[in-house]
Amino acid sequence: MLCENLRTILDTQLLGIYLHGSLAMGCFNPTISDVDILVVTHQPLSVFVKRQLMLQLLQSSGQPHPIEISFLVADQINPYQHPLPFDLHYSEDWRQKMQDELENGTWQRWNDRQVHDIDLDAHITILRKRGVTLYGEEIPPTFPEIPVRYYIDSIIEDYQGANKAKNSHSVYFILNACRVYAYLQGSHIYSKDEGGVYGLTTLPAEFIGLITHALDIYRGRSNERDFDLDLLNKFAAYMDKYIRDWQKT
Repeated sequence: MLCENLRTILDTQLLGIYLHGSLAMGCFNPTISDVDILVVTHQPLSVFVKRQLMLQLLQSSGQPHPIEISFLVADQINPYQHPLPFDLHYSEDWRQKMQDELENGTWQRWNDRQVHDIDLDAHITILRKRGVTLYGEEIPPTFPEIPVRYYIDSIIEDYQGANKAKNSHSVYFILNACRVYAYLQGSHIYSKDEGGVYGLTTLPAEFIGLITHALDIYRGRSNERDFDLDLLNKFAAYMDKYIRDWQKT
C-alpha cells in the first residue's frame, strides 16, 4: 500500500523504491523492527509534494510497522559525493518534529537548504549488497558504489552514537557493535542478528551471555530487558579499544 501511495504522489518523478535493513536481510522482528526504505526521484521535490508525502508517512508509519525512509535525487547521489545529500527524511524519531512543522507552517521552508546524512553511506552499501527493488530501476546503477573508508566512517559513527545510549537501548548497541566488529574483522556486511551470531563465535567468551541475551530479545524469545551494566560497560570498553586499535593500523 505504501508503495502504491508513493507512486501516486510522485508520478513521473519517481525513479525507484528500494528496501534495505532487517526486512531485506531476512531478520525482521515485527515487534521492534523498522521498515527501511530509500526512494529515488528524477528531480528535487517541491515543498508541496514533500508536504503531501509527509502527511502520508505520518499516517502510514506504525500501521503496523514503523517506517524509516529517505528520498534521494538521482543526480545528487550518482556519481558519488560526500557527504551524500537527501531531499526528505522520515522516521518515528522525527514524528513530533514533522507534525509541529506541518502545523506551524515551517514546512514551507523545507527547501531553503541542502541537507546531508552520513548514514546514507551505510544504507546504500547494504542496499547494493543485500537490498531489494520494490519498484523501478535496478539498484546498480541507480546507486553508486560507496568508498570503503566512508562506509567505515558511517558505521563507526553509528556505533559511537549507540554507545552513548547503550543503557537505554542495550539490544541495539550490543548487536550493532557485533556487526561493526564483523566488518572490521572480515568485511562482512551483516544484519544485527547475523552480527550477534558472529560475535558469539569470535568475541571473548565472557560476552557470550550478554550477546545471547540481546539476541533472545531481538528475536522475540525474551521480554527481559535488564542487562548486567558492569558487563555491558566492559563490553563497550572492549569494543572501544578494538576500534581505536583498528583505526591505528
